[in-house]
Amino acid sequence: MPSDSESSRKQTFPSSVDLLSTLEACNIQYLDIDETRALVIYQTAILNLEGELAAASNIELEIYADPREDFSTESDEQDSSVIDSLLGQLASEDDRSLPDRN
Repeated sequence: MPSDSESSRKQTFPSSVDLLSTLEACNIQYLDIDETRALVIYQTAILNLEGELAAASNIELEIYADPREDFSTESDEQDSSVIDSLLGQLASEDDRSLPDRN
């Protein structure tokens, strides 16, 4: 597994999130290992997702495997971009699933 900081990220959500339901709503494939870990297939990467999957308030995402052919210095930027994109999609879906607060 990659060990640099660009390949992993910790995220805190303002309220707990059912990550498996959110992944399904986003049509993102995953394999749940147990109640605190899943492997997520997103874009060109396989990410290790750790946290309380049914009611996550804190998670850690790490690039587990990325089938890139190019291992240049741009790979760190691509890892960060994949993580940012996945977190953005999860947050966007979570915002849509919240009841109207008005």
